[in-house]
Amino acid sequence: MLFYTINDAVLLLWAAVFCFRKPTKTKNLIFMLLAFTQLFVIMAFRKQIGFDYNMYAVGFRNMQSTGFETLTYKDWETGFIIFTKLLGFIPGMDYQVYMIVLSIIAILPAAIFIYKNSQVPWLSTILYVNLFMYFMSMNFLRQMVAVSIVLLAWHFMKNNKFILYCVFIVIASFFHQTVLVMIPVYFLVKMKPGMKELLIYGFILLWFYTASTNLIDLVTSFYHEEYRESIFIQQGVSFIYAVLPMFVTIVSFILIKTETINLTRENKYITNLSFIGTLMMITMSKHSIIERLSYYFLMFTIVLVPVIYRSLKTKGIKYTTSNERAINLTSQKSRTALSLAFLFIVLILSFVHFYYGLSENAHGAAEYQTWLHIFG
Repeated sequence: MLFYTINDAVLLLWAAVFCFRKPTKTKNLIFMLLAFTQLFVIMAFRKQIGFDYNMYAVGFRNMQSTGFETLTYKDWETGFIIFTKLLGFIPGMDYQVYMIVLSIIAILPAAIFIYKNSQVPWLSTILYVNLFMYFMSMNFLRQMVAVSIVLLAWHFMKNNKFILYCVFIVIASFFHQTVLVMIPVYFLVKMKPGMKELLIYGFILLWFYTASTNLIDLVTSFYHEEYRESIFIQQGVSFIYAVLPMFVTIVSFILIKTETINLTRENKYITNLSFIGTLMMITMSKHSIIERLSYYFLMFTIVLVPVIYRSLKTKGIKYTTSNERAINLTSQKSRTALSLAFLFIVLILSFVHFYYGLSENAHGAAEYQTWLHIFG
């Protein structure tokens, strides 16, 4: 835990030096380069970090030795098998270099996504680590590739280019089939987020939560039968993991109602994506298998947080209730207090998420090791 605490502290140091006071595009870029280079080095040169690390290391060796005469291996998707076999042909490629290549695929799209879409890149970077997107990328390697492609596909979703968006999602499905859930999501994000929609979604969540056991049992009777009656279906993970996404989503809906958040198409899509992810994270407290789906949405929560923070800081809250009571928190003092209070709560909840996850050894990341023998 100490190693990751130091990592977070250094990220906050970079943020304090370059971003806390009078941030500019150039300062944000310098922060992103420093922060993600640091995260890349930790990820690329790790050893035995991630529950699936050994499985992929062994799989890489098998891909090298078998060539293209077979395109099946365990439950790996064909695209990932071909990708791994192609890397295996490169002279000097071993499983450690293989992990470095996969780390580039994980880190680069995440960095670009945060830099281009976050209004406060340092905050989104801290959440990227604390909400375990970073650690997921060191464990679920096939799904990590799919998530990275989804981040690239975001450009086509927000610009309403359905065909190109689908092309990217289909490509991603050759690395992890769960990503196909993002095709119907393309249409769901177009709904205007509001209190009425919150109640409708809440009812759907309640229905799914109560009926999920039978539904998942039905699906696993013909798809990924190996998960049927497994602990991934019968047991959930801690509700603690859903607390921060739920808080962020509820606050965003309230601020949309008060017109504090400017409901651009991009903000609408990000809010809905975050909300769908929150529903999944609540449900994964009953069935841990749903965790797999939640990771396609968590990156959008990470960029929604700065939208809320900036909206509170620049506009505050001004609203007239149904009984004609006026709420006016738009003075500079009120706006500063609201934005800092929100920021404080988010950071505290993110560190609770972070340390609770490490205490459970989530994704097998708790005790850092490297084959360079300079850390840990």
